[in-house]
Amino acid sequence: MKKRREFFLKSFIGVVGTGLLLGSKRQFKDDNNFIWHGETDIAVIGAGTGLVGAITALKKGLRVVVLEKASSPGGTTGISGGVAWVPNNHVMKREGFTDSRVNSLKYLNQLSQGQADQELIEAFAKEGPRMVKFIEDNTSLRWRVSKIMGEASEYHTDWEGSVLKGRSIEPDTDGPIGAHFGGVLISYLLKTFKNLGGKILLDAPAIKLISRDNEDGSTEVLGVSYSSKGKVFNLKTKKGVHLASGGFDHNIQMKKNFLSVPSYGVGVKSNTGDGIKMAMKLGADLRNMNEVWGSVVYKGEAEVLGSLNAVTEKKYYASCILVNRYGNRFSNEKADYDSSWRSFHAKENWGALKYKNIPAFQIFDHKVRLNGTLAGKKFDQALPKWFFKSNSIEGLAKKLGINQNNLKSTISNFNKNALLGIDPDFHRGETHYDRMGLDDHSLALQPLDVPPFYGAEIAPAHLGTCGGPRVNKFSEVLDVNEIPIQRLCASGNSSGVGSPGPSYGGGGGTIGPALTFAYIAGKTLSSLEDWV
Repeated sequence: MKKRREFFLKSFIGVVGTGLLLGSKRQFKDDNNFIWHGETDIAVIGAGTGLVGAITALKKGLRVVVLEKASSPGGTTGISGGVAWVPNNHVMKREGFTDSRVNSLKYLNQLSQGQADQELIEAFAKEGPRMVKFIEDNTSLRWRVSKIMGEASEYHTDWEGSVLKGRSIEPDTDGPIGAHFGGVLISYLLKTFKNLGGKILLDAPAIKLISRDNEDGSTEVLGVSYSSKGKVFNLKTKKGVHLASGGFDHNIQMKKNFLSVPSYGVGVKSNTGDGIKMAMKLGADLRNMNEVWGSVVYKGEAEVLGSLNAVTEKKYYASCILVNRYGNRFSNEKADYDSSWRSFHAKENWGALKYKNIPAFQIFDHKVRLNGTLAGKKFDQALPKWFFKSNSIEGLAKKLGINQNNLKSTISNFNKNALLGIDPDFHRGETHYDRMGLDDHSLALQPLDVPPFYGAEIAPAHLGTCGGPRVNKFSEVLDVNEIPIQRLCASGNSSGVGSPGPSYGGGGGTIGPALTFAYIAGKTLSSLEDWV
């Protein structure tokens, strides 16, 4: 991953830099006696999906500066699959798939689980397709319906308004299917950003928003302070600031306070909630702070890698189940990773009030090894040390610390039902998503009956947190009295938008909404008069 990020950095020499902006080496005062070290129309904090907002403003002839905390651009998007989930987009129609705004809203309203303002849902349904076309019309990127996602990009194919394929799109590239196209997506955006005259500073974390209180009681953002090479500079922003700096994945205190389930953060290390805290200091209201883009990882791998590379749980094998320490199943093992994360939430109401499904374990038989790779290892290669192996279920249970009798009973019951092609306990194999890539419904379920048996501890993780300052349909940040903080917009994981809401819609369910509300933020800030 480090080499890939360094490659993208070296590819954009001339786009990026450090130090003071706009060639000014001297501070200056404006008519309000504010001290500044540089001036621009719009500042974007974060060089990931927020670049779409920057491009939107640049296309209107405005000056844009991007402040990036890390030493390379892209954020977690840059090391992701690069897929964007956007209902009713023109790309899917171009390739022969059908959708509609009405259909999209049916699905989105169920997806939000009552935790998103209706105006955000409707804004995403309306502006998402426009954003997709804007990128294709104004950059050299051409979209295609996602090949990474295979034949089913929708995670809840049993819901009203779902479609099997087409809402997940990705850059049309010659790279191998299964590769991470996030870097490709960012490279296209950065190329356009450079060509339009945008300026970006790396190793330049934003520190605070510079604001004033107006006579009408509103707060107005006038600029942003940032650090570079050990010095602090004040950047004047004539139209406003766009927060797109990511979530609080690696802020231990914020995670402890806002997240209910202990969870490994596998996004980039620079995501420490900086933009969220800056908005909070100005009185921003918050939304979705208890939610993440969930996943499940091998605990041993996450502790070693601590990055997106750890999201390789491979719990989708037919002769595989997930159990807790009591030896009991607790989920549909073939459900999407975001929904699977939620299965770890149950707490016991006795004793120490522990999480019932933490720790949890993946259990499978030798058929899994015979039929392909596991954790990136082929059949004749040794598995990582966090896997355990035994010729008996009892022996494996003992090594993993699982109740032996319960595990034997659980597997016996699972095997009987698997032979019938049914799962009355967790309904595995009943949706199109569960059966993705399988010719026969029953292939989603196969008995665990070929020794030796294998097991590994798994754990809840997240690709990123997805809560932050509450925004309206214009991406404007709202304060606790539902009044917009003037000249401040937010998008992506540094906003309280989510999907909109807490759950994943399909492959790219984080990137699609993030790009869309960045696009909206760019339009909103561009439409403002300069402050005086």
